[in-house]
Amino acid sequence: MFDLVVTNGMVVSGVSVDPCHVAVQNGQVAALLDPSSRPEALTIIDASGLLVLPGLVDAHVHFRDPGLTHKEDFASGSRAAALGGVTTVMVQPTDNPVTTTVEHFISKKESAGGRCAVDFALQAALGPDLSHVTALADAGAASFEIFLGLLPDPVCIPGNEALAAAMMAVRDVDGLVGATPYDDALAAAAARAAAKLSEDWARFTASLPPAVEAAGIARAVLCHRLVGGRMHIRQVSTELGLAALTMADDEVTAEVTPHNISLTEDTLLQLGAVAKVVPPLRQVTDVAAMQEALRDGTVDIVATDHAPHTREEKSAGKNDLGKAPGGFPGVQTMLPVLLKLVGDGVIGYPDIVRVACEAPASIFRLSDRKGSVRPGADADLVLIDPVTPMTIRNEDQASKAGQTPFNGMTAPASPVLTMLRGEVIAERGKIVGNPRGRFLAPA
Repeated sequence: MFDLVVTNGMVVSGVSVDPCHVAVQNGQVAALLDPSSRPEALTIIDASGLLVLPGLVDAHVHFRDPGLTHKEDFASGSRAAALGGVTTVMVQPTDNPVTTTVEHFISKKESAGGRCAVDFALQAALGPDLSHVTALADAGAASFEIFLGLLPDPVCIPGNEALAAAMMAVRDVDGLVGATPYDDALAAAAARAAAKLSEDWARFTASLPPAVEAAGIARAVLCHRLVGGRMHIRQVSTELGLAALTMADDEVTAEVTPHNISLTEDTLLQLGAVAKVVPPLRQVTDVAAMQEALRDGTVDIVATDHAPHTREEKSAGKNDLGKAPGGFPGVQTMLPVLLKLVGDGVIGYPDIVRVACEAPASIFRLSDRKGSVRPGADADLVLIDPVTPMTIRNEDQASKAGQTPFNGMTAPASPVLTMLRGEVIAERGKIVGNPRGRFLAPA
């Protein structure tokens, strides 16, 4: 007898949608059973008419914990994840203090314990100081985040010699470089030119043009060709950035955010600071190029860059966009946005699993446990009603930000239940039970 069986659902993988029962034992998928069978279990969940997806894996979230918890914390951010069908999050290091040492890493890990509603991995920041790389790898860092621009010392790595040294240090511990690719010199020149524009939203978008992104990507991938190892490019958002990405070899992967495959700069014009994000929302042609890159595998995964700020912080940009911080929540809205893209014919359900479950789990070496519905994997499941629409609303957001540029967007399908290791953690817009998320180290 199984602990749990999810019966009569359509199980979605990265290549197909198949009818079967999902049997769960000790928090793991025990078997995928023929739909004509009648398995016995302590608990039966009837998924008739529903799709069964693996829990989504978001490889890029900022939970602002420690030091910036007025914006978000592990508890609020992970609740948003659970409500959005995300059962694994990878937490970025740009908190206060920035996660650059093993002491910071362990403190952050211990702080999250008992407060996270979903399973979590932690990412470390790497600047010119390479002395902590081995200890951070041993502690279970999911990636080493390298910022090529936009951030101050000691995190930013502006010179090629230092960049190569950092990549070699990560390579030598068999780690993964997460590269945020910008060119500060080009950005400064673009900002000077943009200052002449009359509208603040136009000044902002013009200050971070596609060339700034493409130059950073080119620098990262060419340095990687020299050094080798594994590297993941963050937040590709433009057609020009994709052109630079073509120089990468097979050990380089890349991500796009949900907003850069669904929203354009018109949203920034309409909403102002609520939609301010870095990189900016782009032109229609860039969005179309990113959608095609996601379909054809040029870009490997969707990750949210969940980066909340309070309403008060955002409202500072009401009359001057430059006074508002960039970033907004995304971990709760990723799945609904992807479901809308399915409805629009941009992608299919297997594509969701490929880019938001299987590929991120594989890239960050969690696929032994996460990212698929198969025997031996954690029983992280999301049940989707494919015929009942849902509308994203500010008032439903669990993030402390309390508002999203996706407010009012309607998807033609809706998540109805999220399960972590065989236990329901969210159902029909409500959190179920106490936090039970665990720390994940790469295999």
